Amino acid sequence: MNFKVILLISFLASNIAYSQISADRNFNLELAEKDSLKSLNIENSLNAFLTEAQNGDYTNEYVDSIHLKKYEFFFHKLAGIGKNSNAFNNPLILKSYPVENGNYRLTIAFTGEKEGKPFVYQVTELKAAPYNGHYRFYCPFEDNTSTFKSKTFDNVTYHFSGSIDESKAEEFVNFVNHLAEMTNGPKPKLDYYAFHNLDELLKSYGFLYSARQCNFLCYDLGFTDNEGQVYMTGTNNENYVFGYIGEYLYYNLPHNDEIYWPFVMGVSTYYGGYGLSYENMDQLRQQFRTELKQRPDIDFLEEFKKGRKSSINRHFSYYVMSAFLYEEALKKYGPQKAIKLVYSGSDGQLFFENLNQLLSINESNFHETILQLIEEKT
Repeated sequence: MNFKVILLISFLASNIAYSQISADRNFNLELAEKDSLKSLNIENSLNAFLTEAQNGDYTNEYVDSIHLKKYEFFFHKLAGIGKNSNAFNNPLILKSYPVENGNYRLTIAFTGEKEGKPFVYQVTELKAAPYNGHYRFYCPFEDNTSTFKSKTFDNVTYHFSGSIDESKAEEFVNFVNHLAEMTNGPKPKLDYYAFHNLDELLKSYGFLYSARQCNFLCYDLGFTDNEGQVYMTGTNNENYVFGYIGEYLYYNLPHNDEIYWPFVMGVSTYYGGYGLSYENMDQLRQQFRTELKQRPDIDFLEEFKKGRKSSINRHFSYYVMSAFLYEEALKKYGPQKAIKLVYSGSDGQLFFENLNQLLSINESNFHETILQLIEEKT
């Protein structure tokens, strides 16, 4: 039988197998090599993969399950793109070229319209690798960071493109180990990617441009991937702990569905300063005293219950008040008992009950307690 016919039969068989999995939308993608069976295979595989991405429902046929867990940030941020937009265009392949072992690198533009004008949502790199007669798709992070330098401090390995402040890196390692002592856990083995800025971080993941990620401060501040085994920041600060604390507690404390995140953010604020502004506890207390002078009728209990609708000096005040309360519990009982306030229910339904049991603070004396705490000095 002619070799090309054998290839065609093999391709058609594999195409039938994977078209049944996902292709509820055809993006009409086309690579440059229009007469190539390999090109057609990649196009069909990519159509199926992007349909899964749009639906946020990846299968092992198109994304290796271990790789999906390792680079959850990438696949999570690719998911849902264009799903709820009537003005979303079919993705456009800007570039494709072969690399090692029969793999391909692809650059895809996701465009559409916004307020009647052309709009670029995202430009993303992917890696395609042969699998079971079609192609799987991978985040290009490993390739994009292959030239990074690395240096290990105790149980933390830093990866960086430029340079790092080793004294700051050692401070962070000491803090990571302090967290392990607080939670009665082992020292975590951690890979830390210290990116120079957010742009370098996103490009390492393959997001060459993204209107969907660039303003997401939660990812600017720092986040973990691979279920907490990798930590990365776009802050150019090797001693940035704020973004790590919540992720560490989530992956290392049992019953993480019972964690009250506003209080976790308070713990993060206590140890790391507030966000990228790094205000310490004394600076935050001063901001609350200033607010009190401007609004002498303020009720801190009401402000706490407003949640993200309330802010003092650009900060979500219930995070900062949680930091004041954690500091008070820390002074009286130490970190292992104070951290128990984290377990106040996902909606905070047990927060005031736990606060009352530990510190005798309840709704009736909450405002007066905050008044006292913002007058203290560390």
